[in-house]
Amino acid sequence: MTRLQELYQTTLKPDLIKEFGYANPMQAPRLDKIVINMGVGEGALDKRKVIAAAEELALIAGQKAVITKAKKSIAAFKLRDGMTVGCMVTLRRERMYEFLDRLITIALPRVRDFRGISPRSFDGSGNFALGLKEQIVFPEIDYDKVGEIRGMNVVICTTAKTDDEARALLKGFDMPFSGRDPEKEKEEEAKRRAEQEAEKQAARDALKEIEEAEKPDDEDSGEAEEAKADGAAQSDDKPTDEPKDKAAESEDSKGDDPNG
Repeated sequence: MTRLQELYQTTLKPDLIKEFGYANPMQAPRLDKIVINMGVGEGALDKRKVIAAAEELALIAGQKAVITKAKKSIAAFKLRDGMTVGCMVTLRRERMYEFLDRLITIALPRVRDFRGISPRSFDGSGNFALGLKEQIVFPEIDYDKVGEIRGMNVVICTTAKTDDEARALLKGFDMPFSGRDPEKEKEEEAKRRAEQEAEKQAARDALKEIEEAEKPDDEDSGEAEEAKADGAAQSDDKPTDEPKDKAAESEDSKGDDPNG
């Protein structure tokens, strides 16, 4: 039994069961497999480069690599169906734990300007993907015999159903994640959005109060304008009535004249 296997059985698995409250111990997440893929784009033109990459990958993984071939033709890349494009290897059980142990304790600390692994590189189903730019970070590779620097992709597949469970599993194996905590970032983002929404609501309430305060003044001014309009109408009616009254009075005075 490897070191990480013993760590999982004795310490990590009970902690995961306690943390997530699994009813059955078989529900605890565990490593399923590790897939290492190395792409060699120029392998379509020179098959020797693919063979060299496969030999290096076999030294890194401790298991013979499989040469991958193109499944369809792409004219832009001068690629035809069946051409060799890279190599890959799938690790399980003891070799999987041994490789993960060497990756965490030896290879990653040798990465140039290493600042931790992003904790967001999960696919939503509990699988974690990691990219390496140089194969020389593994001590199995002799730098003097390397013909070309090549990168590789490492995919760690787990039985976890959520990213949180897979992240807790890898943290238990001392995976050097960066200081950024996704859960804390989500809480801070939610808090910031709540504050912004509260500020917007306060601004809307203040604007509504201002509109309500200005509304009575508008009604008073409207009533004053109506009163002025009524007064103007009455003033227009008075001059038309006065001449009629004067004409009537003059006719009455003429009828009462004794000399008439």
